Amino acid sequence: MPHGYQSLEHTLTRFHYSNGILFKIVAFIFVGTFFLGTPQSSWAEDYKQIPGAIQVHTTFDGSGEHSLEEIVQFAKEKDVEFLIPTDHDLQVMEYGVFPLQSIIKRREERDSVIKIGPDRYLNQIKLINNKQKDVLVIPGVQSSPFYYWTGTPFGVGLTAHQYRKEMLLIGMKDPEDYRDLPLLHRGFSMQYVRQLLPRSLVFLVAFLLSGYLVSQKRMIRKLGFVLAIFSLLLMINYHPFKSSLFDPYSGDQGVKPFQELIDYVADRNGLTFWAHPESNYAVVGVQLGPVTLKTGHYIEDLFHASGYTGFEAIYGDTITATKPGKHWDRLLLDYCTGKREKPVFGIAGADYHGGNSSQLIDEFQTVVFVQQKSSTEILKALAAGRCYMFRKLRDPAMNLKNYEVRDESGGSRAISGEEIILSGKPVVNASISTVDGSPQEVIISIVRGGEKIEEFNGKTPIEIQYIDHTKWEGKQFYRIDVRKKKGGYLLSNPIFVTRK
Repeated sequence: MPHGYQSLEHTLTRFHYSNGILFKIVAFIFVGTFFLGTPQSSWAEDYKQIPGAIQVHTTFDGSGEHSLEEIVQFAKEKDVEFLIPTDHDLQVMEYGVFPLQSIIKRREERDSVIKIGPDRYLNQIKLINNKQKDVLVIPGVQSSPFYYWTGTPFGVGLTAHQYRKEMLLIGMKDPEDYRDLPLLHRGFSMQYVRQLLPRSLVFLVAFLLSGYLVSQKRMIRKLGFVLAIFSLLLMINYHPFKSSLFDPYSGDQGVKPFQELIDYVADRNGLTFWAHPESNYAVVGVQLGPVTLKTGHYIEDLFHASGYTGFEAIYGDTITATKPGKHWDRLLLDYCTGKREKPVFGIAGADYHGGNSSQLIDEFQTVVFVQQKSSTEILKALAAGRCYMFRKLRDPAMNLKNYEVRDESGGSRAISGEEIILSGKPVVNASISTVDGSPQEVIISIVRGGEKIEEFNGKTPIEIQYIDHTKWEGKQFYRIDVRKKKGGYLLSNPIFVTRK
């Protein structure tokens, strides 16, 4: 990806003239020509474009076919400049017998970041970053915080629902942040003692009562022993030192377990993105031995949750949420009208596992605008929506060199993820090319507030400009959708515009 160019302000400060008057005259002429006689340059020129692959799986937890070091080399060969590996934080399922599900149970566990050790996971990333500087690796995990059972092993088929309802947790750097994640079956935890203790006290009272009954006459004494055993077992089964407020035996808990995870990550300055919300992988059910995994589309959950950073707007499966007027636009309109505190941004999910897959590490990319290549700057860009995403398939990748909205009267302008207040007409500028410079037929759609308001057809490299003459007031957003006629496509994140 080409790097950005220096802004006008930075260019001017590089010149030093001994004659102050001469400098002012030259600067005045240059600035006047800039605003009146030449096309406007973009504020995006303050930034470098850094392409990256998010949601990469490695041999660390066994979900990928290549080590992280090998994948870094693949990325370097494809000019991918940052990676976010998201090996699973925890891979555990348990099924227990009522009413002692936590005691009489079968547990299946695979390798994961928590099982092997967050310290080892983060140290691996640190060592790779110290070893080379071409591909920056930023820590992340893929998380499935909740599922619930229906059926039994002895009757109607045993089904685990929502296990594939997953989130990407990005940017946490402390091993303890991973050890304390609010997940089912993670193990002993002090996090929820206050909330869960009242339930345990009921069985403690029963146990204390059994002590009194044991001191009584013969029949009552036997009853006391039985009560003591059962109350002790129930007290152990329902102990308050659990790693989640939820359990897989109480049915669908809605968005609550996921909101708990979102809030936890946000408190630790991490980012959360919903992964593949319209994946068809387990919609009708996938049989794994005696268990069926079943997870329907969960795009509607994005409306019920809050505080998350965004979602995978491009990935290797069906997605309708990014079409004009659909879920993404409705979420963005909720932000514009004040119903939602934070906007929802999009990324591309690589879901790269390697091996015999025909997918390459550079097929799904998220390109961030940063002033310098660092973990901190990339995370800030993702959090602020200062990025765009694309799928290239086997054809050359597209490059959104410039995308901005500016005031027709001059001056104010904004790029992806930013907000701007205008007094004049909004002007949308965009420049699309391919990384190898080859001409590709594209269709460029401009979406405002969920409505496609203009469409351009042409061959790359192509520059478009659209002046919005519509008289609207309040707060709106603009985004662009670029489709190659041969398959690849690109999505920008929104620019928010308020008109006086």
